[in-house]
Amino acid sequence: MTVPRLHVTERLAAGHAIRLGGDRAHYLRNVLRLREGAGLQLFNAEDGEWRATLVGQARHEVAIAVAERIRPAVAEPGPTLVFAPIRRNRLEWLVEKAVELGVARLVPVLTQRTVVRPEGSGRLEAIAIEAAEQCERLTVPVIDPPRPLQDWLAGRDASARLLLAHERGDGPPVQRALAAARDADLMIGPEGGFTPEETALLLALPQAAAVSLGRRILRAETAALVMLAAWQGAHAET
Repeated sequence: MTVPRLHVTERLAAGHAIRLGGDRAHYLRNVLRLREGAGLQLFNAEDGEWRATLVGQARHEVAIAVAERIRPAVAEPGPTLVFAPIRRNRLEWLVEKAVELGVARLVPVLTQRTVVRPEGSGRLEAIAIEAAEQCERLTVPVIDPPRPLQDWLAGRDASARLLLAHERGDGPPVQRALAAARDADLMIGPEGGFTPEETALLLALPQAAAVSLGRRILRAETAALVMLAAWQGAHAET
């Protein structure tokens, strides 16, 4: 039986005892049906991953004893994905798969053709945590609150490389561009694409370039995963 992995924000160290309440206690007690003495693994980006044992249960919380470290905290570099929000079920799937493919930050931006206005990031953050637990990451990507494209551009580091997925464009293949742009922000547009004005604005940025994802017109979520898979292929050692 696979030992459950659980992301926690509490500090982890040998001999520490932590108490988890709310949804996390419910998950361990009622979903996984763990009982006293059950083993599990706890992790976070600061302390790494640790073996632990469930040692007590109350009505609204569980107690866990931290034992020994399995993996130290390590950097897990990944790209930033900038995207226009899409329909809820597809967006949730996109977040899950983006975490598995190593994304470090998810930045939703509102464009002229964006038709979906996300209600909040709480659900997406929960999906990101679940995906990190499943795929054995130590880090959970940051998910920014949605904001207009212009606002994101105003606060963005202008020296950072930006690779824009441009349907029907004649840019170089994304794989080639990523081989020379390890720290680039990856950007996809909304369903229907960016407007001509937005495309011109983005490509006028000093460090921006259009890239090709192939001859086919892809759904927004598919385009995002193609870019992330290409990044992972170019930087497999990370």
